[in-house]
Amino acid sequence: MDILKKIKINNNEYDITTYDSNVFRQLTIDSFDGPKLKNDIYLTTSNVDGYEVHLKTDNEESYFVEIYNENNNVVYSTTLKNNMYCKLNIKYYTKWTTKVYDEHKTKLLLSEEFNLNNNRVYIAFESSSLGDTLAWMPYCEEFRKKHNCQVIVSTFNNDLFKGEYPNIEFTNPGSIVQNIRALYRLGWFYNNEREPLLPSTIPLQKTATNILGLNFEEIRPNLAFRPKERPIVEKYVTIGMSTTAGCKEWSHPQGWQKLIDYLNNLGYKVAVIQKESFSNINNVLDWTGDKPLIERMNQVYHSEFYIGLGSGLSWLSWAVKKHVVMICNFSEDGHEFTKDTTRIINKSVCNGCWNNPMFKFDKGDWFWCPEHKGTERQFECHTSITPEMVIEKIQHLL
Repeated sequence: MDILKKIKINNNEYDITTYDSNVFRQLTIDSFDGPKLKNDIYLTTSNVDGYEVHLKTDNEESYFVEIYNENNNVVYSTTLKNNMYCKLNIKYYTKWTTKVYDEHKTKLLLSEEFNLNNNRVYIAFESSSLGDTLAWMPYCEEFRKKHNCQVIVSTFNNDLFKGEYPNIEFTNPGSIVQNIRALYRLGWFYNNEREPLLPSTIPLQKTATNILGLNFEEIRPNLAFRPKERPIVEKYVTIGMSTTAGCKEWSHPQGWQKLIDYLNNLGYKVAVIQKESFSNINNVLDWTGDKPLIERMNQVYHSEFYIGLGSGLSWLSWAVKKHVVMICNFSEDGHEFTKDTTRIINKSVCNGCWNNPMFKFDKGDWFWCPEHKGTERQFECHTSITPEMVIEKIQHLL
């Protein structure tokens, strides 16, 4: 789903889903000054949903143009005359190099690298998922620092970050932005023109570096969160038992209750902080409901640790620097965050389908289990994890 619909440049508003090539070509000409060549050629480049090169000259000659990627491979070549342009379908960041020759390619007239220094760049989050948002946000700042550019970001949870990234401008999805040189969209597209690597085969945070052309290292996001009063005096553990897909849930029939009873016997209260209601679980504090994220962060912050799944609440807990126990066997080790984490897995059964390039997750199918759906082995990645396995792994936290 494309979130950004319109751009505004030089006080003119454009619907980028319907503009024709002539409009965008003139938009590019009017918006940027290009380097002047010896024979009075002007070259302008931009990267709004694809790298575009525009040539303007005061003569009628033709010029041969080649575009190279950062590996110095030619990805496109063409012949251009005055007021002609070419545009690539590749939308992710690459350090493009454009070379301009005379018509017969006997003389190199210009070799120019695409440079975003001091330019405005829009990074639009195409996913409203809390986990995706928290995972990808740090790399917008890394992009800004690397390219010394002015970054505008749209997420569905801007309030989580405002004030913590003072050099980034935040805007709402679908809003009008002005005078941008480049636009990059973050999401899972399964499209090699929008992302160089298949997103399901790499860590979730690497989705952002994959599209933005950055080196990957795990970075925790900065959050606009300041602790408030403790919800209760007693020591407690927070848990989240629900997710957005059946394959992610801990489906052992007695798993959660036995774990809760164990923690209760050690003197810990257990608080359920998910949005969704629950049934058949006893001896817990019911803090469910559609609560503000700032309240959830405070609940997690004051808890001893958080126990959850491969879900947004786990990412939120990790972001507030709380140790996370993650019962997560549907994805490969390292797909989620790894620091301050105790991950519960069982490699003796089917696992890691989420990251298998042979499968594509169907978010419309709650029972998505690509290997064993409809059989006794359905969701065995999580039904096989016993409460005793979890209890053994959390001893260092008690």
